[in-house]
Amino acid sequence: MQLRIKDSLRLVTTRIHYSFDLWTAPNHRAYLGTVGHWIDESNQLRTALLGLRRFKGAHSGENQAQCFWNIVCEYEVQHLIGKFTMDNATNNDTALQFIRKHLEQIGITDFHPVQNRVRCFGHILNLCVKAFLWGYDVETIEREIGLGDDYQEDLVELLRWRRMGPLGRLHNILIYITRTPQRIDRFEERVRAHNPDETVFIPKIGNITRWSSDYESLERAFRLREPINDFITQSIGLNRDGERDNTEHALKHDELTPDDWDELRIVMDILEPFRRWTKLLQVKHANGCIADILPAMDELLSHLEQAKAQYATRVGSHLVTMINNGWAILDK
Repeated sequence: MQLRIKDSLRLVTTRIHYSFDLWTAPNHRAYLGTVGHWIDESNQLRTALLGLRRFKGAHSGENQAQCFWNIVCEYEVQHLIGKFTMDNATNNDTALQFIRKHLEQIGITDFHPVQNRVRCFGHILNLCVKAFLWGYDVETIEREIGLGDDYQEDLVELLRWRRMGPLGRLHNILIYITRTPQRIDRFEERVRAHNPDETVFIPKIGNITRWSSDYESLERAFRLREPINDFITQSIGLNRDGERDNTEHALKHDELTPDDWDELRIVMDILEPFRRWTKLLQVKHANGCIADILPAMDELLSHLEQAKAQYATRVGSHLVTMINNGWAILDK
């Protein structure tokens, strides 16, 4: 297949455009995926994976540029480099600067690292919603929330989530329910008691890396709302594992009120068009044309403006701050 693609690229007379990204696999090995986009001799748009290479060393822009350069040199198309679509990581800025240096070494001096870069809209949406959910300085939150193995680290994590409002407290509750097989069994009993026909028994837990998992977690939580409330009330009432005591880890500090559930519903409503556009642009408009992106940006910015006006007078709520955080990223 590589030879067939190489033969096809020999006939290309226009620029070849690229998208590439780093990914760390579950086995902790890093890979750089590089995809090429070009118009073939029949004037048809072609897209192909050109390389999925093991990536060794620091995830620096210089190393990424070298890995990419090795790939395009193998296909002998380094003289046809066009635009790049990449996410917003700063090491990608550096990568394009080093790609320019490689091009200058072969006599190409018209490559501009800024003008030849297109920001990935899917990544922009991801940053926007993460800022809405968890705060403007998302990277700081990601660094602070870890997977502690001992009690003290778990307590620090729990308190940080708790400060994030109803969504954070719901996260703590779901972690609590799924922490042991015994609790999962108890929760399943509550689900069957409320709805014998229910086929879902385990909550979903979102993660701070992919915002869509938080949306899915909320969907599942509302489907299991009554069993969740019942389970928490029962656990506190029975004082299992110290849930009712006055210590900082006590489950009673995360119990959700009806107002909390109302706010979680509003959060879901605000997230819905982001989820819809994310899926639409991934599937229907696989090429990411600007004619598809601009309507999405217009709708989402208007959606956040309307939501801010709608909930501006909501007492004791963080919603307006959340909306402003998301709006700032999308408008940027």
